[in-house]
Amino acid sequence: MAGVHRGVTYRLCPRCGRALPSVSEERYCPHDGARLIGHCPGCHADITSPYARYCTRCGQELVVHGGHSI
Repeated sequence: MAGVHRGVTYRLCPRCGRALPSVSEERYCPHDGARLIGHCPGCHADITSPYARYCTRCGQELVVHGGHSI
């Protein structure tokens, strides 16, 4: 997949889906203020794609549509 680098993990906004590399110092989404998540809330797997909407290990929803965070 173009744009995805091996070994890089991401923090993801559970509201809008914005992704930032885990090495970024941002902990909250600059778009809507939600706390970024760095692991699946279900199985604690790292988020390895900036495009993830569901966990690739357990299928847990990572981005909740409608403005409600996980």
